[in-house]
Amino acid sequence: MKHLILISLFIVSISGCSNYKPTIQQGNALDSTTVSQIKVGMSKSDVIQALGSPLLTDDFNQSRWDYLYYVTERGQRSEQKNLTLQFDGNVITKIN
Repeated sequence: MKHLILISLFIVSISGCSNYKPTIQQGNALDSTTVSQIKVGMSKSDVIQALGSPLLTDDFNQSRWDYLYYVTERGQRSEQKNLTLQFDGNVITKIN
């Protein structure tokens, strides 16, 4: 009987540790140094070299690329960064 009580107490005590929520990073890491390298007039291949492939591309509007990055800590979004690039052909015309 003592063993059963000890095992039950042990299980109850470790079940409180199951609330762990890891930090989750998703998207393209957009730090200010990397983003500052992107300039109007750059080609799509130059952008891919600097930032990687965009997270979102619009099938109906190939001239817009969206880079998103966000961090979720303890189930709450704590940081979000967005970068939108507009192209005319193969060249950046606008950076948001």
